[in-house]
Amino acid sequence: MLKPKTIFRLALFALPVFIFLANVMPVFAFQQTLREEVTLDFGKNYDVSIGNGGVFIDDSKYRGTLVLKAETWPEDRMMAWHMFTQRIIDFQVFREDGQPFLWVYGLVRVYFNLDKFQYDKWADEEANMSIWYFDPLGGGWKKCLTRWLPMAGNPYGRLWCEVRHYTRYGLAYTQPTMLMKMIKAGTITVTPTPSETPTPTP
Repeated sequence: MLKPKTIFRLALFALPVFIFLANVMPVFAFQQTLREEVTLDFGKNYDVSIGNGGVFIDDSKYRGTLVLKAETWPEDRMMAWHMFTQRIIDFQVFREDGQPFLWVYGLVRVYFNLDKFQYDKWADEEANMSIWYFDPLGGGWKKCLTRWLPMAGNPYGRLWCEVRHYTRYGLAYTQPTMLMKMIKAGTITVTPTPSETPTPTP
């Protein structure tokens, strides 16, 4: 049987290790990249969800493979003008021979389900909450024409926009211009506001 002093020393050693794992493991789990692949065929409807968002394809004009990847916004960009509140979705479609499609065919929509924090940002016009896409030609994030849609089982609904490019899409609000100037000048610091637990996609 272990002596009390021995047990105390073991507990003293294990406590920092436990605290470290408790703090690090959830971060690792959240930062992992999600990936979904779906085989597409002509004339069918698809709703491919990934994380708390996804892509609709109505009356598919494709025969090939849809690939969605969802990644977290890098921590070193948390003070950027765009404040992304969910994983960023990368949308690509490949032909049967493995070559990527260059043009988007038919009606394709990307969506993000909202929680209360995100819905409040959407309701606040000054927050500039929208779906944004990364311009594959000119670079930088551009606003996608975003619409709100009610959703069964989720009182906050979802936001969606029509996909016109094979690129990354994200849900974000923007920092006020004066606030961004103060952040860059080091006058103030901002702690990102975490959103509530994402509502599961039905």
